[in-house]
Amino acid sequence: MPSRRSFLATGSTLLTGILAGCSRTILSQSPNGTQWTASVPEPTSLSPPCVTNGWLAVGGYHDGQLENSQLAVFDATNGTRQWDVDLGRITGLTASDGCIYVGEKGGPRGTQAQIYAFDAPSGEQLWTQAMNNLASALTVTNEALYAANGSLAALETSDGTLRWEQSSIAGTNFTVVAAPDDQLAADDTAVYFGDQGGVVALSPSDGTLLWAWQPEDWPSTTVGPLPVDTRVYVGADGIVAALDRTTGQLQWRSSFGMDARVQGFHRTESSLLVAEATTQAPSGTFGTVYELSLRNGTGRYERRFETPVTQTTSTSDTFVIGTDAGQITWVDGLSFFDQPKTTISNETILLGAGDEHVFVQTTNGTLYALSRPS
Repeated sequence: MPSRRSFLATGSTLLTGILAGCSRTILSQSPNGTQWTASVPEPTSLSPPCVTNGWLAVGGYHDGQLENSQLAVFDATNGTRQWDVDLGRITGLTASDGCIYVGEKGGPRGTQAQIYAFDAPSGEQLWTQAMNNLASALTVTNEALYAANGSLAALETSDGTLRWEQSSIAGTNFTVVAAPDDQLAADDTAVYFGDQGGVVALSPSDGTLLWAWQPEDWPSTTVGPLPVDTRVYVGADGIVAALDRTTGQLQWRSSFGMDARVQGFHRTESSLLVAEATTQAPSGTFGTVYELSLRNGTGRYERRFETPVTQTTSTSDTFVIGTDAGQITWVDGLSFFDQPKTTISNETILLGAGDEHVFVQTTNGTLYALSRPS
């Protein structure tokens, strides 16, 4: 299923130890900017590390067994392990307002999945709700949890009560066949979902259609929708579009070539940063970050990476780029050529971020907390 959270190969030589009463990893050569490390399960592609109120949630599986998963929670400041819980196959993960929400495949009465809500500091299970979708896409806004993959549903964050559920929308070709977590977004006025036909915006209260943008030539959505100020940004293979947040009307559209897959974007005060990967002939194999005008989508600057961009995340004010060579780069804007970076080599990773730190989960069971290298 299309997602910007594809894996990249990185690695390092590790020595595992026990520090301060919690499981930690001691590195022979720590990447620049390392604040702490910890032992964690292997990552799954749809559950990158996420942070709420200073608590870091990490999901993954053990010994190559997807059905043998664990949710672990850490103090995001110092890496102290607070609690963990064993689950079946984790399908999705998100965190908000001091709560952690995780989807687990399978459920009672033949349902596809169930969602658990946990209190982040204590690990207390607050509620669980059986779902008719796989709950791989999860996002929280305004006391509602939205879950997608097979349908799109809204739940009350207070007790898990189902508010509404949609598997199709009259008058559109909207379907939720597969929904990575970066295809779903919500704000106080709408729930946005991007699929192979474009973008739809639904009412948070009852799931009815507010608007639909469905051009004839839109490939499958890979990034977004991202609602910021008056616009919604969405990316696909080689294309980024800006839509009016209220009406869905196209404001501008920029193309990067047929072989350029958009992997992520980040809005600054004056521009939209767009990361893409080119991995097919005749263009060759590389990655690029573009800085586009917010007004009309025209290019201002660009920066080339020798290998494809495979991962992106954002801190409170910085776009963080990961390539399949294991290079992680902090990008504020492309007019400045010296960008802080570090490297984690020879391991497959997922990226997540809090306000200031970047969290890197690797397939060898290591979690890195990184600050911006000086």
